[in-house]
Amino acid sequence: MNRESANHKTLPSALDRLDEIIARSDGRELALFLDYDGTLTPIVSKPEQAILSKCMRKAVKQLAEETTVGVISGRALADVRKHMDLPGLAYAGDHGFSMLAPDGRPMDYEPAKEFLPDVRQAAEELEERLADIPGSQVERKDFSMAVHFRNVAEADMDRLRKAVEGVENKYPKLRFSGGKMIYDIKPRMDWDKGRALNHILESLGLGDGKALPVYIGDDTTDEDAFRAIKGRGVPILVAENPEGTEADYLLLDPSEVEHFLGRLLDRLREIREPEGPEALGSKAGARDYGEWGLVYDDYRPGQEGLREALTALGNGYFVTRGACFWASDDGTHYPGTYLAGGYDRLESEIRSKALTNEDLVNMPNWLHLSFRRPGGEWFAPKPEDLSGYRLLLDMESGLSVRTFTWVDAEGRRTKVEERRLVHMRYMHVAAQCVTFTPLDWSGELEFRSALDGGVTNNGVERYRELAGKHLEVLETGAVDRETVWIKVRTVQSRLEVAMALRTRAFHGDGGAERLECSMVGENGFVGQTFRLRLEQHRPTHVQKAMTVFTSRDRAIAEAGLAVRESIGRVIDFEPLLADHALIWKQIWSYFDIRFKLKADDRDRFQMILHLYTFHLLQTSSPHTRAIDAGVPSRGWHGEAYRGHVFWDELFIFPLLNFRIPEITRSLLMYRYRRLREARAMAKDAGHSGAMYPWQSGSSGREESQLLHLNPKSGQWGPDNSRLQRHVNAAIAFNISQYYQVTGDLEFMAFYGLEMLLEIARFWAAVCVWNQEMERYEIKGVMGPDEYHEGYPWRDEPGLDNNFYTNLMAVWTLDEALRLLDLMPEDVASEVSERVYLHKDELQHWEHITERMRLVFLDTPEGQVPAQFEHYDRLEEFDWQGYRQKYGDIQRLDRVLKAEGDTPNRYKASKQADALMVLYLFSREEIERLFSQLGYPFDPAMIPRTIEYYLARTSHGSTLSFVVHARVLSRLDRRKSWSLFCDALKSDVEDIQGGTTPEGIHAGAMAGAVDIIQRGYTDMEMRGDVLWFNPRIPEPMERMKTRIRFRGHSLQIEVTEDLLTVTACRTAMQPIRIGYKNRVYTLQSGDVRRIKLVGG
Repeated sequence: MNRESANHKTLPSALDRLDEIIARSDGRELALFLDYDGTLTPIVSKPEQAILSKCMRKAVKQLAEETTVGVISGRALADVRKHMDLPGLAYAGDHGFSMLAPDGRPMDYEPAKEFLPDVRQAAEELEERLADIPGSQVERKDFSMAVHFRNVAEADMDRLRKAVEGVENKYPKLRFSGGKMIYDIKPRMDWDKGRALNHILESLGLGDGKALPVYIGDDTTDEDAFRAIKGRGVPILVAENPEGTEADYLLLDPSEVEHFLGRLLDRLREIREPEGPEALGSKAGARDYGEWGLVYDDYRPGQEGLREALTALGNGYFVTRGACFWASDDGTHYPGTYLAGGYDRLESEIRSKALTNEDLVNMPNWLHLSFRRPGGEWFAPKPEDLSGYRLLLDMESGLSVRTFTWVDAEGRRTKVEERRLVHMRYMHVAAQCVTFTPLDWSGELEFRSALDGGVTNNGVERYRELAGKHLEVLETGAVDRETVWIKVRTVQSRLEVAMALRTRAFHGDGGAERLECSMVGENGFVGQTFRLRLEQHRPTHVQKAMTVFTSRDRAIAEAGLAVRESIGRVIDFEPLLADHALIWKQIWSYFDIRFKLKADDRDRFQMILHLYTFHLLQTSSPHTRAIDAGVPSRGWHGEAYRGHVFWDELFIFPLLNFRIPEITRSLLMYRYRRLREARAMAKDAGHSGAMYPWQSGSSGREESQLLHLNPKSGQWGPDNSRLQRHVNAAIAFNISQYYQVTGDLEFMAFYGLEMLLEIARFWAAVCVWNQEMERYEIKGVMGPDEYHEGYPWRDEPGLDNNFYTNLMAVWTLDEALRLLDLMPEDVASEVSERVYLHKDELQHWEHITERMRLVFLDTPEGQVPAQFEHYDRLEEFDWQGYRQKYGDIQRLDRVLKAEGDTPNRYKASKQADALMVLYLFSREEIERLFSQLGYPFDPAMIPRTIEYYLARTSHGSTLSFVVHARVLSRLDRRKSWSLFCDALKSDVEDIQGGTTPEGIHAGAMAGAVDIIQRGYTDMEMRGDVLWFNPRIPEPMERMKTRIRFRGHSLQIEVTEDLLTVTACRTAMQPIRIGYKNRVYTLQSGDVRRIKLVGG
């Protein structure tokens, strides 16, 4: 697309023509040359304030590792080198009179040295003559000088010109020329930036067409370089309105230069190493923007769903998807805002059956801001209408930034930037600032800012046969000329949700403009339209602030009143952003995990870890403590799995436990508040104790579907996943882990121990005594591998003696007995009395922990645990044949069922099942449990088991790579690292081919980060000791993080041969840490360095 203005030369965008630029190299090396001021940094009033950004420096540094890069500046050589602070570049200062090669050797233009005496004398005279002119500045360089007058008052300009002309007349050997608010004084000789560029090429052996020179500059002096390479290179001008230029391409400003350099880097890497590890995330169009930014450099309608999920913003109270601000649910975009715990049930009819499903409700869309030329169509761009498109998720500050240049039907160009946040301090607040800058026109735009309450649940294709209209609009209205509001109510749960939206406009750096608004409103859509006059090159900011409250919120009288009152207290965008970024900074101080890789791709890995941690913290944050919500497997980012809570907290809690365990406590309280329902479910199933559901929502009842749609076949079939009773063991495990990390006796006394005892009671109730074997058995369940729902020879669903389920039942009973014994006597007595627990029941539990049946499988390599009883009767699966036939068979269950077959027939798993035991427990703990049950334990069984089941797993769940990477972390570091890299791709590349747009995979995200935290440090709690046995993988040099344990703040650093644990602060009692068979005591201020040994 061409960027065109009415009166200036037409220049295509270098961003849009990158492929064309690359093609011009025709296999030659590309040699990149850059101006500094106005190109790599914005023009500023004082040269010393032109500071290179971290991201720009990183882009130049990485490009210099791929190809020749030079900086040619009017600054002094020493000055430009100081500001760039990058080795390995060619430098030319003083407009090319003073030069250095990338290896540091001088390449000066020798004839210029005879002019040095005149340059020095002229500089002294200029300093003397301009001393009494405020704002003027003489910048001395080695071979030249510059007089800056950007800050000189208009009244003094005549005096300044006369002073400069006086010196110019006195020194005829010097050439005086004008630039951007500057006079350049240099030797009067045939030398300029273009000749300097050619001199560098020749000196580096890149002359005579051996390389394609690319020069990017913004100043009139850069035209010399453009002319020098015209027709044999690529001259690129940085300007909003090009005039009289020799450039072939255009970039608007330094931000577009950075954008261009990043994309150029990606293309050069693709050419050289298309399959390298740096390609993580690139399949979905993502690239790294340093370690804190996820960037998409183009507008791809087919990728919008994925990008909306991955750039969603939230604060634990609500999440808003990263949809374009002008968009609606149109098949490409899907704006969605979801409140934590905001559920509603609707009834649908499928196959003549009435089905009730509870959904996470899509709340009113507050993002809507559209615009148009008066009388034109509302903004609905095609990809070709958006030039220089970029979407950045800045995870460090919790901000999304969307920029593009809109070219309207008449060729007029407008630069648009949207910044968006969901506030991390004020959980009821979100905001946008959309900035419009006309580049080559002035005139009016009409705007429409609105709340859309007419939304439905339509974000998951396979749910679209089900009812999805959950909202009734109760009230809409205007608060004042700036503000509209809406109140809706869910159909069944009767949850009232109110939103208020305030819209303001600012021109440049001035104050707010009074808007003359017209109200618009129908069918739940309420908003305002207004017109603004925009001036060429002057930015106009449209700021939107939104508040949201519900009828379940604390400390309010009524939701509608709360939003109308609170919206007036919300400050403008810039101070709101500063406060929001401060809170994120503090949160990151707890959660950041730093590591160094031997290869130079750390930022890519670090960025993805930051991304996954970021989304975990948007799902469950410090605000979670104030609300009644669990942690859904797909975050609050979309409608997949209906926002339900499964067992994923098993993978999520380790990150929260060791950083802000108060969040874990709140999430466990979600389970405690539903203990009554779990007891009722157990009773209805004929058992005692508490039976938690596989899918939980608002009330804690079982929310799993009875029928499930297979997208491969289009057929509805029974859903037996509710038989995954192992979710109860996960809850018990989470309670125990939380207590071990925190020592929170109060929680155990009032909540935790009661849940644990009731879950233990449930496990005891479902155990059946096999008189012949003199062992207890558990029948009719499903394990974590959801492919196997039953036996192919049996009609009723369910499997017998699932290894993971049986062993976790034993562990739960054993842990309940252990903790009951460890509790203070009064606590143990009171809780036992509360749940009517008697001695004979405890004796029964103890007997189960000694006599549970585990089933094993004989293989040629030796015995391994059988995933479930009769696993040996299943057929081996034709993995190679099906991969050749279908390619991607991660969802093998759907493939087989579409063929009229069933995975129940085969030794094929969706994800780790029996191996989950190795994920949760150390070898020592497994050996203890085996011994207690009277089974022999062979350490060689562990690698045998991993190898056996890994070969029979399709990785149909994003959790699969996480578990396998973790269990291999000590046995095969190379394979573990490979699987860890696969785990990192899970969401950023949407490896399941369309599931991430429906919602992130919170468990897989947290689990991937936890591989670094616990997998490669082998950190675990046994008794009251925090044990370590680090073995970092070969690509990693070191890892550093901060954790909390028993009230202590500990800094952990691991290298290949050293573990360092520092107790940063504490007023608590000393703690104990362990390595191998040795235990160390650690108290405030202690630093313990432990030499690591192999094995």
